[in-house]
Amino acid sequence: MTYILGLTGGIASGKSTVSAYLAQNGALIIDADLIARQVVAKRSSGLKQIVAKFGGEILTASGELDRKKLGKLVFSNKELLKALTDITGPLIRAEILREIEAAKKAQVKLVVLDIPLLFETGYQTLCDKVMVVTIPSKLQLERVMKRDNLSAAEARKRIANQLPASKRNELADVLIDNSKSVAETYQQVLKWLKIEALC
Repeated sequence: MTYILGLTGGIASGKSTVSAYLAQNGALIIDADLIARQVVAKRSSGLKQIVAKFGGEILTASGELDRKKLGKLVFSNKELLKALTDITGPLIRAEILREIEAAKKAQVKLVVLDIPLLFETGYQTLCDKVMVVTIPSKLQLERVMKRDNLSAAEARKRIANQLPASKRNELADVLIDNSKSVAETYQQVLKWLKIEALC
């Protein structure tokens, strides 16, 4: 039996720290961000659809997607963000489902769906349980500003494009508090793996 764990958390909450630790403990990670890049790679059908919708100016000189330019465009316009996810969403979903099937065939014990907008895009229906990585909002804002070199206003805009933390935490089966040391975060994850007999 393959156990499917959904892993999510707000932007800059430390989800990738938890994901990497789960991988160290034998989990197979299906990374939605990585898949999102693959489906819009140079010469892909996804990229062709994006250019048809947003125009050639969202490409770099070498013909790849200019993520910064597209990000600035869509994060300040809900309609454009929806247009982009209408293109990429089905492509990402098809690849995630393909990878889950392959993992089940290979009898992988634990598969982790590492998806930033897991609840927003309905992926929780594919999971046995959902783990949410959480940090206080003040710390999250500081981390987003520092990590992505954004102003407070820009960082707040990015955070606002996700489900409110309180709602996400409410929907979680497992909450991981990542506001303290990495060692403490790892301890919480390990405790859960032991409870579920997955390590």
